[in-house]
Formats: sequence, structure tokens, C-alpha cells
Amino acid sequence: MSEFIKLGSKIVTKPTGLDYDLINGKVYNLKYNRYEGMSYFEEDGSLNLPSKVYLTEDDKTFIHRVNTYFEKTSKLSTGVMLSGIKGTGKTVMAKVIARNSGLPVIVVNEDFPTSKINDFSCKFSHPVAVIFDEVDKHWDTEDLLGWLDGVQTNAKKLVLFTCNNEDRVNSYLKDRCSRVRYSRHFEANDNARFLREILKDKGIAEKDIEETYDFIVSNFNLLSIDNILSFIDEKLMFSELSNKDILKDMNIVNKNGKHSEDDSESDSEVTTINFDEYEDNDEDDYTPCDC
Repeated sequence: MSEFIKLGSKIVTKPTGLDYDLINGKVYNLKYNRYEGMSYFEEDGSLNLPSKVYLTEDDKTFIHRVNTYFEKTSKLSTGVMLSGIKGTGKTVMAKVIARNSGLPVIVVNEDFPTSKINDFSCKFSHPVAVIFDEVDKHWDTEDLLGWLDGVQTNAKKLVLFTCNNEDRVNSYLKDRCSRVRYSRHFEANDNARFLREILKDKGIAEKDIEETYDFIVSNFNLLSIDNILSFIDEKLMFSELSNKDILKDMNIVNKNGKHSEDDSESDSEVTTINFDEYEDNDEDDYTPCDC
């Protein structure tokens, strides 16, 4: 057996290691070593999905439709764009689609250079699901056009994009089903569909569910799962406080664009300090700043 391989005009020693095939259902992080100029996979344990994922019937239909099309099409690339502001469920949706595909799942590391995608993907032929999370923030989508068109690639791929700002996505990805076949936009209040179920699952008393639901929907500017679960934790931990008192000290923006309402009156006792009671016996103790 030869001890060397030829790369263009270069003859180098063969790398050592075990043969490896991508495994269906397994998660891989795609990374790039800039010092060695090498792209590589790193095995990951899971997609880090929550223990329970909340989905509507429409969501389930969408997930099934995407994966069914991918299975049946002869096209090398099927693109999906999931857009909307942070915290609305885009990444969870992308991960669920990838998980349900039964394919090896490749999560592209945020610093992976898009210019290297073609070179790397042409080296294998196993069908894969590929996730670009926040593609508008981390990658130049223009560099992905040729890759999505199937240029220099052998692997059939289900490509799942999430983005916060569609204006930062290359215009040649929009209204082009051959590159991005499916597109779904997530609104700030979409999670209201699951809110009653979440409140029940997390232990809010049955008699308090409607009141809590109305308060959250009426006051939260963004119904992110993070904000909802954090508020529920506080409500369960500090049951003596009203919903309004819980919210006012939390890092949650209300629909007025503020972190808490400005109350002109407060039930809290006001304590005043009479500074005249404190004698300044040494005027030299304080020197005004001449600036």
C-alpha cells in the first residue's frame, strides 16, 4: 500500500486514522482550522432541543411537507428559510425538521468561511441536513448561491437557514424556489398559541391560567419562550407578588417599549433623608471639582 498521496503537484504522507461514515440521526459541528487550512466535523451529542417542543398542527404539516419533498425530489438541494425576530422559535423549528429528517445533521459553526463550503461538501456523497443558524449575522449569503445550485457537490442536502433580518439576506435567495423552496416568517406573538399549554405544564394553578395568559399577552412585547418561562418561574417562586409586581423588575420589555410601567403612585413606603441633620464640621472635607 502506498505511503503517500498526490495533491496537485504536492506529494504528502497519507493521514492516519480510522475510516468513518456519517451516521443518520447523529449531529456534527462543521468547523474550520484557520492555522491548518482544514475543514472538519466534530461529533456533537444532540441538538439541545427542549424536553417538550410545542407545535401546532400547521407546524407539523410544514415539517412533514419539507421532509417528504426532500425524500422524493431528485434535486440535490432543498432550502428552507425561517425568519423573524429572536426568540420566536426559528431555531427550534430548524432543529425539529433536521431531527425528523433522519439524516446526519450538520450544524455549521458561526466562524466557518462560506468560501470553503463547496470545497468541503464535494468530498462526500451521503445525504445530509445542514443548519445555518442566524445566517444573516454570520455569513455572506452571496457565497452560498453556487453551493445551493448544486455546483461541485455530490451530496444531496436539506439546507435550513434561520435569520433575524431578511434585508441582510442576498436578494438572489428570495423568490427563487430552486434555491430556497420553503419560507416561513415568525411573529413576535406566535408563541401565544402555546401559552395556555405552557402555563399548565409548568404548574400554574388552573384558576390562574386565564388571568396569567391575559396579562402576558397584554404586556409582553416579545412572547419568547425564554421570557415566558422566566416569568413563570418568578410567579411560582414569589406567589405573594402580583403579576404586575413580578414584571416590573424583570428584564422584559413591555408593549410600551419600557422594562416596567412608570407608576405615578406607589404603594411602597417612601423614606426621606434630611441632610440638614448631618453637620459638616470640616469644610475642607469636600472640594468641588473645577472641571
